Amino acid sequence: MNARDWCASGHHEQRIIEALQKVAEPTPAKVRKTLNGLGYIDERIHGLKQDGKTTRFYLDLRENGGQLCEAGLAAGEVSDVNKCVVPASGPFAVKTEEQP
Repeated sequence: MNARDWCASGHHEQRIIEALQKVAEPTPAKVRKTLNGLGYIDERIHGLKQDGKTTRFYLDLRENGGQLCEAGLAAGEVSDVNKCVVPASGPFAVKTEEQP
């Protein structure tokens, strides 16, 4: 992951966490709507999956040869987002991940 990705990851993580903490009963539809409201388009949102009262997802944030993605857990006030790494080009496939 390049320096730009490392720097950008903190910005993305903070704004996503703040938005998701406000989502009561975070279903995949509510999480998608929240992410869309932050400017993340559907084509960049992957793996929305409800797990009990939480929803997991990935965001593809690759640009200009970067490898940044974010792995998220929408769980109301305890929501969390962590950086992950994907190949710089080609299909979206997570290579490494810090579990939120």
